[in-house]
Amino acid sequence: MRHPPTSIVAKVLLAAALLLAACSAEPQTAPVPTDNLHAFTGARTRVVWVQGDGTDPRATGLNLVLMGLDTDDARGERVILRERRSYVKPLITRTGDRIVFSSRPDPGPPEIFVVNWDGSGLTRLAAGFALAVWQDPADLRQWVYVGTDNGSEKYDFATVSRIRLDDPGVRELVWNKTTVSSDTFQVSADGRTAAGLFPWPDVGLAQLPNTSWRKLGEGCWTSLTDAGGRLFWYFDGAHKNLTLIDLAADRRWVVPINTVPGFGNAEVYHPRWSNHPRFMVMSGPYTLGAPGTNQVRAGGAQTEVYVGRFSADYTRIEAWARVTRNNGGDSFPDVWIDRSRSPYPITPPGPIGPQATAGSNTSAPGAKPAQAASTTPAIARLVIDARLVKPGPIPSPQAIAPYRNGLSAGVYEVVKVIEGAYAAKQILAAHWTIRDARVLADARRTIGTVYRLTLERYDAHPELEGERLMTDRDTPDLPIYYEIRVP
Repeated sequence: MRHPPTSIVAKVLLAAALLLAACSAEPQTAPVPTDNLHAFTGARTRVVWVQGDGTDPRATGLNLVLMGLDTDDARGERVILRERRSYVKPLITRTGDRIVFSSRPDPGPPEIFVVNWDGSGLTRLAAGFALAVWQDPADLRQWVYVGTDNGSEKYDFATVSRIRLDDPGVRELVWNKTTVSSDTFQVSADGRTAAGLFPWPDVGLAQLPNTSWRKLGEGCWTSLTDAGGRLFWYFDGAHKNLTLIDLAADRRWVVPINTVPGFGNAEVYHPRWSNHPRFMVMSGPYTLGAPGTNQVRAGGAQTEVYVGRFSADYTRIEAWARVTRNNGGDSFPDVWIDRSRSPYPITPPGPIGPQATAGSNTSAPGAKPAQAASTTPAIARLVIDARLVKPGPIPSPQAIAPYRNGLSAGVYEVVKVIEGAYAAKQILAAHWTIRDARVLADARRTIGTVYRLTLERYDAHPELEGERLMTDRDTPDLPIYYEIRVP
């Protein structure tokens, strides 16, 4: 597209506007190519998120604003609510025209609010924390799932109810069998199932209302979608990978989501499925803090919002779109897409999971392939003599909180294969370094020393998925092995 030449007067006005923006206390934003995001999803797309100065990635404070972007209004990033206060976990309603969010005043219990997309009509709905929004397919009424009875714990709730968005006096009990963690509750399209943490780190699926739940693993940031069948995910302790589960087939596989070009091996955070199953959203990269520490806690103004598009078989993120470009710290994003106009089908055109593409080469350039389905992983043991080239980081136990256990993955040069088969010259092996919030006596190892290692593939041990795995950003892209301690 051609653009007319800019006059000298226009240039002066533009410079003055930029100077005023730089000197103001408003959230720092810059124009975003919203037409690219529209092309990326194939339809009108709205994104909402919380913005601070980069020091509050968990949105625990009061110095925050509520931000949004609409691909079809040509305004780019904009402030929806500019009063600096507590904004947590904004959720776009299923009709895409309103935002439900929570507030954690200090002191005081959490509260739930709703606001129109244009920032008007701010209304308090109820006491409690907004866990999810849902639209009844039978009558199209919209509901908000509310966590209450958290006592002194900010993030776990003993009771989950739902209130009608347009008539909050209507309330129904949903769940009180266990406590539920706040960030990760998501309800199926029919309202009968919820993904969540019951509580962290126990990942599971609950049958609603108030029936039972089953544990599916350990991790965080669970999410659930209906894509011709139910797909469930949970986030790992390294803050880099999703474990996807095809619930009907009882098959699972791992999808790395720190694959945005330029991220390296950085951590990411706040992953959430959009209302369209092919698209998810997250924040990142988290690069501050010492290696091995819980870097998402460090935040930083370098964190932006990114939308990822799953491949048709859900084995990888095939492409990314950057949503934000600003000098703030962006967190808790949610995405709404006009599904009726998106060219991407809701139901996958073929089978899903790694077995559907076995033997084929369909990965996008630079994308890491999904790890193999791990329903019945082959646990092949490998015994080697290996020289330590680069030890994994071992931070203080306080630096990985709230995790109490951690494994460090070091790089070794293979000297001799004693049992099993391994052809590469280097291997990445993880061993326990922190247990019960204490650094183990034998955690630290010496560079250049040859160690005899008894190993199995890390992804063959699902019990490790929720543990904190510590690697350096420049760690080689090798499969990770887990050191088995043999008596």
